[in-house]
Amino acid sequence: MPRAPHPPPITSQRAVDAPPGVVHDLLTDVAAWALWAPHVASVVPDHGHVAPGWRLRVRPWFGPATTMEVTEVLPGRGMRWRTRGAGHELSYDQRVEASGTGTIVTFTASVTGPLGGLAQRVAAPLSALGQRRRLARLAAAAEHLVRR
Repeated sequence: MPRAPHPPPITSQRAVDAPPGVVHDLLTDVAAWALWAPHVASVVPDHGHVAPGWRLRVRPWFGPATTMEVTEVLPGRGMRWRTRGAGHELSYDQRVEASGTGTIVTFTASVTGPLGGLAQRVAAPLSALGQRRRLARLAAAAEHLVRR
């Protein structure tokens, strides 16, 4: 039986009325994650700006803690990270792009591994909902900083 093609990445996008630098700073400042990532209960280390090669222990409010490895930080344009477990890898891209006087932020997730395509298909609706929720909170935090 042929394998089903791998589904497209889970992607959500939002316009933010704040400069890319403000949004990027919120993405890469670990202490700021509490403002826009409500699913995260704790992070170790819990402060500093991420850099390529950083490994953080992230414990969500639900499920087990995982190790997040920052694979790339694009100065002023976002970051990429991954986490591994049970023979699978979750890759995440958080992209920041200038758009007029504001920013477009795009979150993209994909799962690879023996059952990666199936896991991604099953998780897609809830994952996309989580992405949209985090993007809304990120936008609110960035826009609040600009209005101050």
